Amino acid sequence: MPLKSAKLDGVLFVVPDALGGKIEMIVNWRLIESSNVAAVGWDDAGNMYTKFGKFENPVTFVYLGVSRQRAVAAAYARSTGEYINASSSSPASRS
Repeated sequence: MPLKSAKLDGVLFVVPDALGGKIEMIVNWRLIESSNVAAVGWDDAGNMYTKFGKFENPVTFVYLGVSRQRAVAAAYARSTGEYINASSSSPASRS
């Protein structure tokens, strides 16, 4: 299977928390070829990140408790959006 993604490892990702503060995570991203999903990422705490929208107003969803293996599988799936919809629960938060 040909590689369909580019790597962006060790990117600092800042998410607002419920108390008005910030949570900083180091995220490994895979930029992918998809009509709706721009990138899939994961951190060492067991969270998966998906960035929807490639140009104006992209939205990042955070899925808690997702293994690195599942996040990588989503990045390399034939259809990333279908894989996420079929195998993940609703996102826990978004930024």
